[in-house]
Amino acid sequence: MKKLFAILLFLITTHIQAFDILALGSSNINCHNANQAFTKTLNELLIEEKISASVINAGLDGDKPQFMLSRLKSNLSNNKNIKLVIFEPGPNETNISWSLEKSKEILQFLSEKNIPSIYVSNRSIQSPEDARVFSESNGAYFYGNYTKGMTRTREFCQLDGQGCGHLSENGCQIWAKQMLPLVKRVVTEKGIE
Repeated sequence: MKKLFAILLFLITTHIQAFDILALGSSNINCHNANQAFTKTLNELLIEEKISASVINAGLDGDKPQFMLSRLKSNLSNNKNIKLVIFEPGPNETNISWSLEKSKEILQFLSEKNIPSIYVSNRSIQSPEDARVFSESNGAYFYGNYTKGMTRTREFCQLDGQGCGHLSENGCQIWAKQMLPLVKRVVTEKGIE
């Protein structure tokens, strides 16, 4: 009976203290054809680290930043428990200045709402240095390119005619493992509970 009570107490307090992380973006966040491996793996890693958080996959194949802001607002209004946003604008908007303008709106909106964000860049939109400056000037933590540290081989990429346009399941899992230290840093620095 004591064991059952302890388990119930743990579940109740874990649920009360839990927060959500919204992973907003395109097919990269969704891990197109790779079983949502980024968000699934990040969720598993958070459990291992005893961080009471749940990652919500808000990646949509083919999406563009101009449509992501309304999806972000909808997610935030429907879930007051979102305390951190991982934002990956993707390469789908071919007008780079438009992509950057809309990405800036998203990061500034999050900053105004006091919701910390992690910006994930794409080499087809920005150089790593430009992306770092862009991220920091808009109040976001900078992760880097979603493919950082991975070679363009079948081990990490689907090689689907776009170079490494989409990560393999293994690549998405590695991305989540590489993302974990930054998520932990943001949670600690911002006092997220």
